Amino acid sequence: MTEKSGMGSSMNESDRGMAMKPVISCVCPTHGRAHIIGEAVESWRRQRPCGFPTELLIVNDCPEQPLTCDVPGVRIVNLDVPMTINAKFNLAVELAVGNYIAWWEDDDISLPHRLARSVAQSRMETTYKQRTAWLWAQDGLTPTGNMFFGTSFFSRRLFLDSGGAGDGGAPDVTAWRNMAGAGEVIDEAAAAQDMFLVYRWGGVPVVHDSGFYGADGMSSPSARLAEYRRRTFELPEFRPGVQKIVPAWRNDYSAMANLAVARSAESDRGRKSYWAKSGTIIPGRH
Repeated sequence: MTEKSGMGSSMNESDRGMAMKPVISCVCPTHGRAHIIGEAVESWRRQRPCGFPTELLIVNDCPEQPLTCDVPGVRIVNLDVPMTINAKFNLAVELAVGNYIAWWEDDDISLPHRLARSVAQSRMETTYKQRTAWLWAQDGLTPTGNMFFGTSFFSRRLFLDSGGAGDGGAPDVTAWRNMAGAGEVIDEAAAAQDMFLVYRWGGVPVVHDSGFYGADGMSSPSARLAEYRRRTFELPEFRPGVQKIVPAWRNDYSAMANLAVARSAESDRGRKSYWAKSGTIIPGRH
């Protein structure tokens, strides 16, 4: 295992001048996704001050594609061998410096208010996530609901002590259930203006391990890992060899979210106006 890091500072740009040791580790496991991970790094760079120093920890288990990055506060651990996704989840949290973990998906977008919202809602005491998010498409964002473990914010110690992601099955579901069984949780149905995840399932050229669940011959984590690697290497976007991460967003996701919030508010006002004229109380809205 090798570690390469741009650790000129342990803080993202919004928290410069605070204590050096990160309190919050944004943990980003990845494999063969150098072509998109720059957007995840840029999401971290754009975070508003949350009151605590942070780091972005990238754990890469694709030895065919080592990663580098010279952004201060970004730490990369390049592993010599691939790992099952459950094992990588667990190792990533173990390697984190911070006492609190923000799960940072490599193929999704975290809007700039994510960490500030997580700190405020969790009070740095409670396991927290949102079950609402923005679903990304080329023509804009729409609100949707799901488990969205990628929004999770939790105690590193609680994750490790409660069994973490286990050694089989869906690692995110296992981790959340373990932590929920060990302490208080907040699973927020956030309003549109407070949602901070742009979920891009199907919106970017990547392979998803979770897409293999239930498929023939895919009952074990090792089988899914082998199939994931095979399909990843077939992607035209995959490039072997050392890849330098360049942080950048391909779209202005903040502007897209603001527009979607405005449209949602306009639609809601129109709906209320219709029901007011009809003399009917809007179910669930009064």
